Amino acid sequence: MREWYELKFSHMFRSKLATEFQDFFTSIMELRYPSDFQKVKPYGNSGDKKCDGYLQTLKRVYQVYAPEKMQVKETNDKIEEDFKGAVKHWAKNMTSWVFVHNQWRGVPADVLQKLLKLNGRNQVLVSHWCEGELRNEFFGLSPADQSLLLGPAPTSQSFMHVQMKDIIHVVNVIAQQEAGLSGEIVTVPSGKLKANALSTEVQHLLMLGSRKSKLIKKFFGEWHDPQLGDRIAQAFRGKYEQLRSQGIVGDEAYFELWKFAGGGSQGSVPKEAAVLSVLAFLFEECEIFETPAVETRN
Repeated sequence: MREWYELKFSHMFRSKLATEFQDFFTSIMELRYPSDFQKVKPYGNSGDKKCDGYLQTLKRVYQVYAPEKMQVKETNDKIEEDFKGAVKHWAKNMTSWVFVHNQWRGVPADVLQKLLKLNGRNQVLVSHWCEGELRNEFFGLSPADQSLLLGPAPTSQSFMHVQMKDIIHVVNVIAQQEAGLSGEIVTVPSGKLKANALSTEVQHLLMLGSRKSKLIKKFFGEWHDPQLGDRIAQAFRGKYEQLRSQGIVGDEAYFELWKFAGGGSQGSVPKEAAVLSVLAFLFEECEIFETPAVETRN
C-alpha cells in the first residue's frame, strides 16, 4: 500500500542520522541500480576517497551527510573538502557529484549558495538530494524490494483482522506518551478533511482505519476505566496543539501523530493497522486537526 510506505519512508528518512542514514541511502540505491551502483566503505589508511556511493553509468559520485543539526560553516567546509577530494581521487571517472543530506525542512541559504557556486567547477555537474529525490528512487523499486527494505505494509485485509488485543497494545503505547491535556472533546463536523487540505494518501489511510471505528468505540465503552477514552483523546489533542504551535499542520501533523501513537515501530502488520485505526477513530471522534469554519452539507 503506497500510502503506508509514504509514511514509513518519511519516518525512516527523518529519524536516521550519520552512518545509519548513509546505510539507508545505499540500501535503496543498491536495489534500485543493481550491478551499477556501488557503495563505498572506508578501508585502511585510504578511507573512502571522498565517495560514499558511485553510479557507474552516469559517472556520479555521491557524498552523504546527515547531522542532527546542520551548521553553516561546518557544512560548507565539509562540502568544499569532500568535493575537492572527490575531484582528486575520481576526476577521470566523475562527471557528476551529488551531496545527499537529511535536512528535509530545507538547507540554510549559505549552504545552497555554496553548492551552486561549485556547480560546473572542474567540469563537474553538482547537485544535492534530500527526501524528495530519495523517495523517487525508493518508489522506483519493485513492491518486493520495498517490502524488503521497510517491511510488509498493511492491506485492506489487514484492517479486517484487527483484534481487541491490537487496540489494547496501541492504547498502552499512547498512554505512555507525554502531552498537554486539552479541554472538552467534541464531535468532528463533516468537511474536516477538506478544511485541513489533507492529501489523498492520508485520506485513504483514514478511510481504511475508520473500518474499525465500532471495535475501538466498543473497547473504550467496555474498558474498566470509563475515562480512558477521554484521556486518550485529550492526549492526542494536546499533542496536536503542540504541533500547531510549531507550525506543523496538515499531512506533516498526521505523520507526527502517527509516530505519537507508535506508528512505524510496531513490528507487525496487525499492530500497524491498529495504529492507523485508532488514529482514524480519534480523528473522527475528537477535535484533532482544524474543524471547518462552516459546516459542509452533503
